Amino acid sequence: MSPAPEQIVPIRSRQNDEKLVACKFCNGTNLRKNGRNKSGKQTQIYYCKDCEKDFTPVEQVSLFVIDPLKEYGKNCWDCRRLGIEPGVGRSSYKLNFEKITQPWMNSTVKQHIKIALASLTFSSVQEKLSSLRRLSSYFQEYYPTIKPSEIDREVLINFAGFLLSTSLSVSTRNKTLHNAKLYFEDCYQNEWLDVPRYLVRSEDLGRMPKRLPRYIPGEVIEQLNEHLTDLAPPVARMVIILQECGMRISELVNLKLDCLLQDKAGDWFLKYYQFKMKKEITIPLSREVVMTIQQQIDYIQEYLPPDWQYMFCANGGLKRPGFKPVPRIMTRKILAQYLNYLAKAHKICDGTGKIWHFQSHQFRHTVGTRMINNGVPQHIIQRFLGHESPAMTATYATIHDQTMKQEIAKFQDRVVNIAGQTVTANDMEADDETLQWFKKNVYAQALPNGSCALPIITNGCPHANACLTCTHFRTTAEYLADHYQQLAQTEKLIDKAKANGWQRQTEMNERIKANLEQIIASLEEAQA
Repeated sequence: MSPAPEQIVPIRSRQNDEKLVACKFCNGTNLRKNGRNKSGKQTQIYYCKDCEKDFTPVEQVSLFVIDPLKEYGKNCWDCRRLGIEPGVGRSSYKLNFEKITQPWMNSTVKQHIKIALASLTFSSVQEKLSSLRRLSSYFQEYYPTIKPSEIDREVLINFAGFLLSTSLSVSTRNKTLHNAKLYFEDCYQNEWLDVPRYLVRSEDLGRMPKRLPRYIPGEVIEQLNEHLTDLAPPVARMVIILQECGMRISELVNLKLDCLLQDKAGDWFLKYYQFKMKKEITIPLSREVVMTIQQQIDYIQEYLPPDWQYMFCANGGLKRPGFKPVPRIMTRKILAQYLNYLAKAHKICDGTGKIWHFQSHQFRHTVGTRMINNGVPQHIIQRFLGHESPAMTATYATIHDQTMKQEIAKFQDRVVNIAGQTVTANDMEADDETLQWFKKNVYAQALPNGSCALPIITNGCPHANACLTCTHFRTTAEYLADHYQQLAQTEKLIDKAKANGWQRQTEMNERIKANLEQIIASLEEAQA
């Protein structure tokens, strides 16, 4: 099995144990050294003939023995020496404590981070450390000689005020204060520092703006699909899978070749690992997407070595047209670059005429929003997307609320004809008051239980008292009570006509009764 790009094992000569170099992008060894620098010393820059890229060899951590105790004693930790996964698609492996200049804070932050590494992802620990470096810088500038026993609520309130004056987002400010809160709670509970409890409280956090899903509008999706054939086949297949499955891009580029499952009924499922939630999930697939995945598996097996275990790979031919598959995981930003190049080339625009800027995570939001709007229960969507809590899924319900509002508005003003069919408005709507008055008072006649669509300027209706059998009749829910009353009267007339043998009156009133029942049923449905 090929090692991941970040963990390439360099080739060594058996004769003199000299370390040879492998390309850090594709693990190839077909290399050329680029020469010497100004001082005449040979440089460590190489050119890979396989993927046509320049690179500088980096220290290969796979050669190091994992020794956490030794690593914890340093001021900069390498997670690989701690035996910790750096995370999918990340190029950073370090936890740097050098900018935490206060000795008392430096040592306790290390203790705090060491505990966090046991339960949090490496990227989350990096964010936590970044917050505490921000706190240390604040102390250095505004309280350079402060001691732990001198830290009180006022100091932390001032820190919160300082964060407000920066260009940091509300989310980043809140994370910084929250991480400071957790750090000081650890210091208090473990008696690392002489600090009081509750230095940071929930009311110190800023109010988060309501998150809206970043979904792709339908017209943009349609334009994208029209031009999918202009993308390299592997990239087009990635887009097709994202549109149905709504997975994160890190999950897509790390899909394994054995990701397809089939049950006894012949239905297909996709199995993949969610790195963010640290769990494996399985979702149902359509036949179209199954065929797309099978085509991609065939592609990989044809062009890449048998030990390549991933369904997608990087393009080693970025400097020229086409797609040259190389045994390296595609970076997360590359797909968006392909799509945005396509959007510019074909002028893929939103409803305002602005060229759409694609981000890979938009597909996940689009799938969630589409499912909500199609009436899929939220607990099913939560399972499908692998959300930990209903609150995560509820983000997409914002669009559902808007859709519901539009549907309610549509049916509240439903206008129906004698068959109970909804009569849609014309394309042109008159907003001017004069035109509205003209429409109501000239182009339609008011009736006791609705209105007549036959314009007055046509000399009026030639069929007196025949509204409920006339195609020009229109009515709305505000006349429901009148329709109930008229239906009861019509049923009495039918009974009387039948008793007297009045055939024509019976037939006419039965037609009216049938139309009234259709009208009432349609208007009641609108109010349900």
